[in-house]
Amino acid sequence: MKQNSLRVLFEIRLRWSNEVRQEASGRDVGLWRPDTPQNRDKLRDAVARGNSLYGESTHWIEKRQA
Repeated sequence: MKQNSLRVLFEIRLRWSNEVRQEASGRDVGLWRPDTPQNRDKLRDAVARGNSLYGESTHWIEKRQA
């Protein structure tokens, strides 16, 4: 008998504290993306850049079940 495996999908996005002013850049910053290794790497880079510019713990990756 074949056993079905339940696969839970997640999405991630870049988040930032209220102290960081959101620039009106027209880019898709803050939109949910599939939690893939490539997307996670890009967001980790963005978190590192944001934290270096605005201070430690001002940026993070938010995750939700899709």
